[in-house]
Amino acid sequence: MKRYELAPNGTQKSFYGKAVVEIDNAGNETLYSYNTPIIKRLSNGSLVRLWGGWSNTTGKHIKAFCGLNKAGFMGLEHEPTPQEKAAAYNGTLYR
Repeated sequence: MKRYELAPNGTQKSFYGKAVVEIDNAGNETLYSYNTPIIKRLSNGSLVRLWGGWSNTTGKHIKAFCGLNKAGFMGLEHEPTPQEKAAAYNGTLYR
């Protein structure tokens, strides 16, 4: 398994270690933004969305990784994790 820091594609000098790409033995690349898995590019080139949210900073990381903007990223199919499902409830079940 290999890891490298993602380089910005704009005028920004660096992401200062906040955006890292991990490549597994099968050649799949996973973007981590602030240590959270965000999106995976499979060895066949297809993209898999791993995170259900969006932020401007992580959006810059996504753009540099695969070129997607917010609409493109949010348009990818996503199965929420148990943590995301729990956060979506935001305690409303117990009020």
